[in-house]
Amino acid sequence: MIGSGFIIGFGIQTLVEVSFTATVIGNNEIVYCPYLLIVVGILSFVMTPVGFYSIILNDKKVMVTHMCATFFLGTLCAMTGVLGYDLDSHVSSKEMETFMKTTIKEDYGNPIAPHIAEEWNKAHQQFKCCGVRNLNDFVKSKWFKMQKKLPRQRIPESCCASCSTMHERFCVAFFKKPEEMSEKLMKNQTICLQASKGCLSADSSIANREICLQRTLDFSLSVDAFQYTSGCLDPIRTTLEFFSFRIFIYSSVFCVILLLSTLLWLVVHEIRRPILPFWLLK
Repeated sequence: MIGSGFIIGFGIQTLVEVSFTATVIGNNEIVYCPYLLIVVGILSFVMTPVGFYSIILNDKKVMVTHMCATFFLGTLCAMTGVLGYDLDSHVSSKEMETFMKTTIKEDYGNPIAPHIAEEWNKAHQQFKCCGVRNLNDFVKSKWFKMQKKLPRQRIPESCCASCSTMHERFCVAFFKKPEEMSEKLMKNQTICLQASKGCLSADSSIANREICLQRTLDFSLSVDAFQYTSGCLDPIRTTLEFFSFRIFIYSSVFCVILLLSTLLWLVVHEIRRPILPFWLLK
């Protein structure tokens, strides 16, 4: 039951944190695997007391039913492990990068498939990145070319740094070491003060939309500081490798536990006597 609770918790964590990337990477296994883990965990948690009931009361029918159910759950775990391994292979492959570039170039901003832009925007904010390799990927997209208003917006707003990011990048170090006025800290102080004009608190709101989207003529402002300039490929790949590897490991271990449990129930059933030294029911 402890293992079941762990599997359920990990499945929920995976769904909440990274399942949205399925549209971005072109692989739905990041959604299927956690759902399978949750189902296996819940059923295993429910079936464990039933197994104890069958042993204590020496109920052969319930014992056989439990044994078959445990074997079925072990099979589901094995299938989840295979999917996790395949997901890990996809994440490490060149195909994922190609798919990500294609979705930005061809599908981002498509009114027929608004979920693609939504998932990409969420990825930008969560991983603090923009595009696949860098923010210039959007200049080559249909989204950029279809803009009628000039000058065209080179990056989506989701690539603009949030107030919390600006605080983390430029304000924290300055507040921690105000006495060390090095050139870097002085620059950080300047950017921090620029960001503070548009930020009431270190929250998820955009620090300065005008600077980020280059709609200002004040060239003294640090445009790059208000943007997520690095690409999303590496942080997404690193995160998904973490989750896919653990999906494979946890599923494999739980599969072994369930199959050993099935073998145990089979042995107990074949012995044809109660585990306890007394009968609860005649």
